[in-house]
Amino acid sequence: MSLAQTIEDAAVAAAKAHSHAEVEPRHVLWAIARALGDAAPDDLKADAVRHWLTPDGTAIASPSISAAARAAIDACTDPDAALAQARTVLAVLAAAPTAPTVDTKVDAPGGRATASSSDTAPATVSSSNTDTAPSGVTPEEKAAAKAELIARLLAELDGLIGLASVKTEIRKLVAVQQLNAQRRAHGLPEVTGSAHLVFTGDPGTGKTTVARIVAKLYGALGLVDKGHMIEASRVDLVAGYVGQTAIKVQEVVRSAIGGVLFIDEAYALYDGDSRDFGDEAVATLVKMMEDHRANLAVIVAGYRDEMWQFIRSNPGLRSRFTRYIDFPNYTPDELVSIFTHMAADVQVEIGDGVEAAVRALLVQAVRVDDFGNARWIRSLFEQAYANMAARAVADGTIDEAEMSRLAAADIPLVDASAGEAVRHIGFRAG
Repeated sequence: MSLAQTIEDAAVAAAKAHSHAEVEPRHVLWAIARALGDAAPDDLKADAVRHWLTPDGTAIASPSISAAARAAIDACTDPDAALAQARTVLAVLAAAPTAPTVDTKVDAPGGRATASSSDTAPATVSSSNTDTAPSGVTPEEKAAAKAELIARLLAELDGLIGLASVKTEIRKLVAVQQLNAQRRAHGLPEVTGSAHLVFTGDPGTGKTTVARIVAKLYGALGLVDKGHMIEASRVDLVAGYVGQTAIKVQEVVRSAIGGVLFIDEAYALYDGDSRDFGDEAVATLVKMMEDHRANLAVIVAGYRDEMWQFIRSNPGLRSRFTRYIDFPNYTPDELVSIFTHMAADVQVEIGDGVEAAVRALLVQAVRVDDFGNARWIRSLFEQAYANMAARAVADGTIDEAEMSRLAAADIPLVDASAGEAVRHIGFRAG
């Protein structure tokens, strides 16, 4: 087994052991330290870097491997290269206002294959951080590591399939902060704008995926202290009894201070019913956004028309949310690419006719209201994989080709009236 494979296996095991949803560079750092053993210097021994793995998450699925972690693993071609990579990762971790990312809610949109999740999941922390820097890191090294971190995050953004207009808008946000930093260094006044954002678009278009990257970018740029992201929905913010809604909102917002609070389907907070406590949730949220405006960003997301109505429903929301980023639906070509990337990420080959079969399904599915975009593709891939598994075990033996090659016959049929595969096998879209 190669050194890179050994390190990858150890990194995956570390992510699993700590219930983290994604293998990140911090897991690779620990894996390198473990692989090098006594050959590692004292500050890079396993016990010395173990703290980067905490706190534990709550993920139960097998972790995916982030693009940054994959690059770090692939760089470990020999012990010297692994040691150099460990130094680089450690410097990046030390420089980042946000350290370990602990995803407790995973999603599929955005192109690279990740697990899907329920939109009604409770408020969840998608990163948990520490600002502890190891001794011996110079200010120049820390600045260089920050620049590298920002470059990696932008590369992660660029690695998402489609979303060209979204990527342009996010890069503008970054450019403004970088320019302001240079103006500040030269004694010039800054032109600051609101860090709060409105993400509009249909389900499965990558809003949550991009929000997580934005949270990390905000941390790296110094807009917030940590750069973690708290995900919340109506159920996390609105109570059923008088006096409880404000308390719920305060608890969730406090947990997001230093990072980003992401509220999906935010329009559900207010429906105009005077008997509902959603308006109390909005009022409390607006007040806390003002109280913590220097160290809190809020991203609200949902359908375009509903989000416009939601923002206009409250003067405080209108004055704070001034930047909208629209997430277009994926094209059929992009959705096919997402499908093939999902297969590649789990080392499943695409057989002859598979892409054509997926494209044929898309022609029917995209005509249906509430088409799930990348979530629909995730569900389709899971059903196709299950069909592959059933085919592989049907004769009582599984040969190598059967365990890693998807055939056109594995692609389920589709009911055009529902936009979903008709060979239901227990999976559902996130």
